[in-house]
Amino acid sequence: MIAVLATGLLLNIGCKKNDNNSSNNNNNNNDTTHAPTILDYKNSVHPVFVGFLVGDGNDPAESFNPANAPDSVDFLEFFAGRDTDPTHWRAAQDKGTKIVVCHFLSDAYFDGSIKDPHATDSDYYIGSNFSRTASVNTSSYNHWAKAMFEQHITEDQLDGIDLDVESGTFGGDVKRNVYNGDSLMVAVARYFGPKSTYGTTAKGKKPIFFYDTDGSDGYETQMCLNHKDNYDYILFQSYTTGSHYWSGTGVGSIPNLAVTYGKEKLIFLVNGDSFLYPDGHQDQVGKDAQATQDLLDYAAWVKENGGAGAGVYRMSRDYNHTPPFAASRQAIQIMNPAK
Repeated sequence: MIAVLATGLLLNIGCKKNDNNSSNNNNNNNDTTHAPTILDYKNSVHPVFVGFLVGDGNDPAESFNPANAPDSVDFLEFFAGRDTDPTHWRAAQDKGTKIVVCHFLSDAYFDGSIKDPHATDSDYYIGSNFSRTASVNTSSYNHWAKAMFEQHITEDQLDGIDLDVESGTFGGDVKRNVYNGDSLMVAVARYFGPKSTYGTTAKGKKPIFFYDTDGSDGYETQMCLNHKDNYDYILFQSYTTGSHYWSGTGVGSIPNLAVTYGKEKLIFLVNGDSFLYPDGHQDQVGKDAQATQDLLDYAAWVKENGGAGAGVYRMSRDYNHTPPFAASRQAIQIMNPAK
């Protein structure tokens, strides 16, 4: 079914610049009172697509410019460098695309630590016994979470945060134990996610909170499940290619993951490191085709089973395909066929 999709259909999705008043061929909104717009599509209930933009100098600047991303991408992530022109960010946001910023857990710090000597808010009790009125003067991550809100939401006028939870992202003030990890998740949820209460984005929405993991051990999984209601989505790095490939078996492992994490929030990512470089070479011959097929397989599973969505780490490298972002466009089309 995937292989016979019409080429013209694939090229159309997200290629056209959109002034929010023209039609969009990847729209599943049922409102027929006006020509459907890209914003109608973004506001409708549909499987979502997440794309990481990596600005580390290994791909053209155009590839990680948010304004160049396909219109129908729902979420873009800044990771390891970014486009620095806010007008490009706004161009993507004007099409209803939300931009979040990825952080390793090691970026966070305790209130009251030497890195944050002026913090005084200690209303979070560490561990499972959370209380806003707790009098125990213990360290929390509240001030860091607030600083992230002020930086990404207030100052940069972006849309949310993603915490990358893997064994290698712990460090600094965040150790691999129930006190640190769970306390950080509780603190961030005050400022980001569906249960946040501190403030809203420039669009008047609650800031996005992604939990991003590879399921490498039971600790990261349990920490995720402990606070699942606090996340908008759980991004699972279901990589089958690249130097840090996941140990699973591709789409065959998805049903078990859906049971563990819940398919209503679980988004499956492929590793865009395996896509073609600007000069056409690959890190390993054949892996570009495999990563592309994995993405299409994930998208098909999501469509057929009512999953939350799919996406690509380093979607920016998909820019090097012809047409640009060809694999991402095709995955979006599979999940949300044009009507």
